[in-house]
Amino acid sequence: MIKNLLATALVATASLAAAASTVTVWEGKVEFTGWDKSLNVPASEFAAIAAGDVLTATTANWLEYVEGQDYTSMAFKTNSDGWPELTGSGWYNPTAASPEVSLELTEAQVAELKATGLIIQGSNLSVTKVTFTSAADIDPNVLFEGEATISGWNKAGDISAAKLAVGDVLEYTFSEAGAESGQVLVKGSDWSNLLGTAKMNHSDIATGKVLVGVTAQMLETCGGTIFVQGDGGMVLTKVTLIPAGMSENAADYITYGNRLPGVQNFATIKEGTEQLEVVFATKPGWSQIADSSWASMVDNEAAVSTTENADGTVSVIYPITPAIIETINAAKEFIVNTDAEVVGVKYVSTSTGLAAIAADADAPAEYYDLQGRRVANPSAGLYIVRQGNKVSKVVF
Repeated sequence: MIKNLLATALVATASLAAAASTVTVWEGKVEFTGWDKSLNVPASEFAAIAAGDVLTATTANWLEYVEGQDYTSMAFKTNSDGWPELTGSGWYNPTAASPEVSLELTEAQVAELKATGLIIQGSNLSVTKVTFTSAADIDPNVLFEGEATISGWNKAGDISAAKLAVGDVLEYTFSEAGAESGQVLVKGSDWSNLLGTAKMNHSDIATGKVLVGVTAQMLETCGGTIFVQGDGGMVLTKVTLIPAGMSENAADYITYGNRLPGVQNFATIKEGTEQLEVVFATKPGWSQIADSSWASMVDNEAAVSTTENADGTVSVIYPITPAIIETINAAKEFIVNTDAEVVGVKYVSTSTGLAAIAADADAPAEYYDLQGRRVANPSAGLYIVRQGNKVSKVVF
C-alpha cells in the first residue's frame, strides 16, 4: 500500500514517458455562431507545455453568412478576468483551404496557459480539436506542473476527471508547507468538498508529497473536474497520476491516501453498512471514528478485529450502526481520530468480514451502546455484543 507505492510509482511513470509527439488536450465539437460561446481547456492540460511548442486549433463547418458577420474568426485567450488574448497573439481567419490555426508559443504565453488555461472564442465556424506539438519528451502522467501558491482560498491544479479511473492515485507535490494553520481541500466542479477525499492538513503537506486515491465517490460527484482549494501559503508544484496505484480491492475504499493523525474524511456511507475498515500505516495506540464535531461515535475498544497486513499496514474493523451512518451522511463528513498515520478507510470486503467475525463461543461477551461506548450491565434497549471476534446486535 502506502509504504511501497512511491517506489513503484517512479518505475511506472518512467516507463510511460513518451517520445516527442503531438498531444491532444481537447477533442469534440463546439460551434461558434456568436460571441456568447467559448471553449475552455483547463490549465492542467498544459502541464508539459514549453516555449517553442506549437499550439494548434483545428476548425471545421464554416457557417454560411450571418447577418453582420460575413467572415470566420477565432482567437486564443486566457481564462482570466475579461478573457484577454494570449500575449502576442491576435485574431485568425481559418478557411476550408487552411483549417488549422497554429501558434508557436513564447515563454510568456506558456506561463499564461499554465496559470489560467485556454479559452477559444470564434465566429461562423466550429472547433474540433486542440493540440500542442512538443520537441521534448512528454510524461503523460504529469497532470500539473508549475508553482501555484495556495492562499486566501484560491484554487489550483485543475484536473479533468476523464483522465482518471477508480484505483488511480494522484500524488500532490509541495515545495512549501505554509502556515501551521494551513489546509488544502480537494474540490469538484460545484466547489463543495469532494466526496471520497480527505483534507490535507499542514502536517501532511509538510511531508512534501500527499497521496489522494481516486475513489468511486470522487468520480461520481466531481462534475468532470477536480482541483484543490486552500489557505496558508503552501506551494503546489506538481500533480502526478499513478495509474492503478491503489492496492487490490480499490473499489472498496471510501477515502485513500497518507494522512497524519486527525483525519477529516468527506464522504457518505452506504445504507446497510455494518462495519468499516480503517487501514493504518502502523498499529494505533488508540483510535476512534468521530462525527464532524470530533465527538467519538465508536472507538478501538469496540473494534471487531485488529490485523497486521502482509505489507506491514494494520487494519482495524469497527462496527457501524444505522445511527452512525445517519450522522455521517447528514454532515457528509467523519473523522478518524488516532495517534497513527492513516492509509485509508474502506468497506469491509466479504472475505475480510468473514474472517473477522469468526465465532469464539468460549470468549466473554462485551456489550456496547449504539455510540460505541462499553456497557457493563446492559438494561432495556438495543446493544452491540462482541464475543471473541463475533459481533452482533441484541435487544434486551
